[in-house]
Amino acid sequence: MMNLIKRLFKRIFRSLVSYYGPAVLTMIFAFVLLHFFPNGPLWPIPLFLVFVIVFVKW
Repeated sequence: MMNLIKRLFKRIFRSLVSYYGPAVLTMIFAFVLLHFFPNGPLWPIPLFLVFVIVFVKW
């Protein structure tokens, strides 16, 4: 029974990371980028999003 519960939580955790991981990582990247470079370019943020989607989803 405990093994079943562990497998269920592991599956839920993996699906949550798969769904929300790219968005959370992109927001963290955007906040850090804008914190250290307030007048910097914004084009790395969507590029980072595409990069993260490709590597987290596949």
